[in-house]
Amino acid sequence: MPTVCPFKAVRPTRDKAHLVASRSYVTYSPAQLRSKLTENPYSFLHVIHPDMTATQLHRITNLNERFEQVRKRYASFLEEGVLVRDETPSLYIYRQSRDHRSYTGIIAAVSVDDYLKGSVKRHEHTLSSRESTFVDYLNITRMNAEPVLLIAEYSHTVESIIDRHLRHRPEYDFTTTNRDHHQLWIIQDADDIQAISSAYAQMEAFYIADGHHRLGSSAQLYERYTDSDLSEQHPLRYCLSYIINERDVRIYEYNRIVRDLNGLTPAEFLRKLESCFDMRAIPNAQVPAHASELTMYVGGSWYHLTWKKSNATIDAQRLTDDVLTPILGIHDLRKDKRVQFLEGPAGLDELANRVDRAGEGVGFSLYPVPIEALKQVADSSGSMPPKSTWIEPKLRSGLIVYELNPKHEH
Repeated sequence: MPTVCPFKAVRPTRDKAHLVASRSYVTYSPAQLRSKLTENPYSFLHVIHPDMTATQLHRITNLNERFEQVRKRYASFLEEGVLVRDETPSLYIYRQSRDHRSYTGIIAAVSVDDYLKGSVKRHEHTLSSRESTFVDYLNITRMNAEPVLLIAEYSHTVESIIDRHLRHRPEYDFTTTNRDHHQLWIIQDADDIQAISSAYAQMEAFYIADGHHRLGSSAQLYERYTDSDLSEQHPLRYCLSYIINERDVRIYEYNRIVRDLNGLTPAEFLRKLESCFDMRAIPNAQVPAHASELTMYVGGSWYHLTWKKSNATIDAQRLTDDVLTPILGIHDLRKDKRVQFLEGPAGLDELANRVDRAGEGVGFSLYPVPIEALKQVADSSGSMPPKSTWIEPKLRSGLIVYELNPKHEH
């Protein structure tokens, strides 16, 4: 029974929303980042990357000092009126559209207790060091600008309220340079908020699609203060979330590239695969059509692979168990620098290009993990391998900010 609450968002003024919202800074090349920081004074990159250059931030060895700079730059955006704080606790409808496909859901505060008690379920384990770093970030900056993406079952109540609001003019309506169309509506009607919260409360669980570390960090920060007298509406009890109907979410494959063949020639490598796969050469790149199939690029040629034995395990795990570890010597996907991951939307041409640039390596394209398989792993408290799914939509930073100060309780 997930708990969903409205909150007082901090967000850009209508005329600056398209200038403020940004991708995560790690997705920009140094040249792109330098250009964004130089040419757009309103970009939220100035908050999360406050040094005004593309390289200086990486020289800061004291993370707490870095986070203090983020906090101060965020405060300056508030003082300058680039960001404003809503006066009324609200829910927010966010829609992202591209190439005739749209994703629409509710931005809300979701209970951290529900995550700790299992009503918000995860499908991957997180790195404790990364979570600890983000805990310190949240504790110092006292704001969260990147929602966790949660999957919920279909609700006629929620969808009907969304549809009614979509008939009105959105608060934000803009298109970014990557051709994504962004729209935002505000729900302030008490009856609508109550109906949405009640509909979600009747569900057995939410599932984390993207943002495991962010939600885990919010939970750790909350646990630091559990001995304190936190009110029921204290912001630390909740995490900024974007809740999307499971019918609308899009799960892509996350492909693997290994820079070398662990000392093998392409012919030797192919022979080692024969014990696990039925294999045939194909003239052109073809994405796998079913689970238990792989497309492989090695030695300048494409191959179609099908596992000889059926197995309920997710293909990404089977690839690790049967190929990456025993044949290619990859023992830790999170740390081995010989491995690269490529999101499905990047395409198989890019997969081949990266293999060719690496030299004598290999690329594997997998079939996307079905949403039911993701939920089954989460329901069983299991964990999928790192980078098993690329899930859309990908949200922008700074469009909605959730503050953690008690004076801004819901």
